[in-house]
Amino acid sequence: MLTRLSSSSHHHRAHLLLIGAALLLLAVSYARTLQTQVSGSFQESTPAEILKNEYIKDVAEIQVALNAWGTIHHTGYPLFAILGNLFTAPLRAVGIEPAAAASLYALAWGVILLGAFVVLVWRLTGNPTVAVLSTVLLGLARSIWIHNVIAEVYSMSLAIMMLMFLVALWPAPWAAPWAAPWAAPWRGAWSLRRRIFALALLGGIGVAHHRAVAFIAPGLLLAVWPHLPDLRDQWRALVPRAVGLALIGFIPYLYLPLREWQGGEWVYGEPGTLRGFWIEFSGREAERLVKLPSDLAGLRDNIESVWAILVNEISLPGLLVGLIGLLLAAIITPQRRAARAVALGAAGPTLFATFYHTAVLPEAVLMPAVLALIFGVALMVDWLWQQGWPGAISVIGIAVWAAALAGWHYDDVRELVTEPSGVQMIDRLDHLPRGEKLALILPWGPHYAAASYSRLVTGDNRAMLMVDHKGNYRRLLGEGYRLVTEPDTFYTYPPPWPTRYGAPSDWWTRRLGGVYLTSAAPGFVELRNTPWLADPDESLGTPVVYDITQRAAWLTCDDESIYLHVIWSADNRPAGDPSIFVHLTGDQPAPNPPNADTRHPVYGLYPFAQLSPGEMVRDDFRLPRLPDKTQVRFGLYDQDANEQFTNYGETILPVADCPPED
Repeated sequence: MLTRLSSSSHHHRAHLLLIGAALLLLAVSYARTLQTQVSGSFQESTPAEILKNEYIKDVAEIQVALNAWGTIHHTGYPLFAILGNLFTAPLRAVGIEPAAAASLYALAWGVILLGAFVVLVWRLTGNPTVAVLSTVLLGLARSIWIHNVIAEVYSMSLAIMMLMFLVALWPAPWAAPWAAPWAAPWRGAWSLRRRIFALALLGGIGVAHHRAVAFIAPGLLLAVWPHLPDLRDQWRALVPRAVGLALIGFIPYLYLPLREWQGGEWVYGEPGTLRGFWIEFSGREAERLVKLPSDLAGLRDNIESVWAILVNEISLPGLLVGLIGLLLAAIITPQRRAARAVALGAAGPTLFATFYHTAVLPEAVLMPAVLALIFGVALMVDWLWQQGWPGAISVIGIAVWAAALAGWHYDDVRELVTEPSGVQMIDRLDHLPRGEKLALILPWGPHYAAASYSRLVTGDNRAMLMVDHKGNYRRLLGEGYRLVTEPDTFYTYPPPWPTRYGAPSDWWTRRLGGVYLTSAAPGFVELRNTPWLADPDESLGTPVVYDITQRAAWLTCDDESIYLHVIWSADNRPAGDPSIFVHLTGDQPAPNPPNADTRHPVYGLYPFAQLSPGEMVRDDFRLPRLPDKTQVRFGLYDQDANEQFTNYGETILPVADCPPED
């Protein structure tokens, strides 16, 4: 029969090999998926991409904040930011990429979480094999894995929760490692007092960091409830001290207004004002998301979603095993009170995710539930271990389960951490002209954060001014700045005329006065409040149609792309509004060549009919560089109601000897 501490060297070596293999699996999985680049965001064209974005949409912002002494969106997470900057600074000093340093900081909290879990299970059961294997299993659950390898706040939240369970459930010091921890009450009021004070301090820090930490309070209360009568004569002195310790956790909030008053370059909101500070502290921006389901059908949908999330975390067989294991652990194992306490602690987050499903990322809110399920499995497997051969089978089952999760989740996690749009955003900035006063306008979000990473963290674009949607654009134009933005900005803030980006909006007009567009460089729009007028002494170029003139056209190239640059102008306000075709072909036109057609100039944003007399507009188009394509053909055309095309000439530019892009 297997014993708890086998004297067999063969069994001992087998256990060590199993533990070593499990730890190696976890280490390799984390090493291969640690995010080492600035984070991006998915296009959100499918439900799967929407979910992926929920995981990483704030990561680039946090990567900047953790490397530039910045502040983070509501509710601020000040202690996370302070400790994060202290953590990343020495890593950057020895040459570690700032994004990787931020991920390692999140991983450090993950190590605290997993360390506290393995220590508690080991201490409760005296079984290192079960403790280590269940810990590896926990670390490979989808959301816990993700939040341990990206710069997000949730690894710290769960680590603090686990530390609180460790304090509340740690067996009495006189108990043998394998003794049932609830065989006798804690001895000594001072031991209990210290636990109460530690829980108050950790609880204050945890709730100040993320309000969801408060949900585990019922479980902690259950853990200490049988022993509270030992302190019945001390509550008058105990409660004020515990409250004082809890309030210490909120002191770091002074960091938020302090950074604004110091002129910090990465400050979210306006925490330097009383109103702005309260918005940050209270998270009022998220109030619209905190809502109950409107009917029973909505509640049913939430329940189904919670179930689906838990299945996605640990698999359907794993979820069923976890539920059965936690139930039995709470009934028949010597550690049943510990199992009940952790289960009750997980009930709050689970209910919150069920009734307020959209308030916070539910996958993150449900991580304590995943922890509770695996904790129950660990206690149940230890109980089976004592029954003989069922224990051996269940231990092997945990190992197989962990390996299955590693294989199942690896590709998804890897896709998240290598999503390239943040890196691509920074690469596109190289197209912008240098040596000029540029102000890049972007709404606060992943692209804004990625561009700011290149400015504030790596310093590659230090000379470029970053401006969000609240900037004073007229003042910047008056100071001689060129205002540039991405075409996608107009999805959020449409121009004052109808386009495929949306109905007309006066958003830009209110901030600029007049609104005139041109391309600043491939992938960027320049905003002006006066038209870019042609010099009357310059050559007029080639008239095309509707008083539209093609003043210039040229190609530039890099290893992967061909860029067509065209300057259009209007002798008078155009009487028509033609479309633009741009085709990459061989020496002869192809039936279906690669194309970059647009309905309007400037990425489809600026109809020809909007041009003022004498106004010029630059247009940029990107085409792939292909070995059998030798010419770029472009021109203007109309399409009538019968889908008949009328072309107004064609310009052909050879790709051969295409110069590198400036």
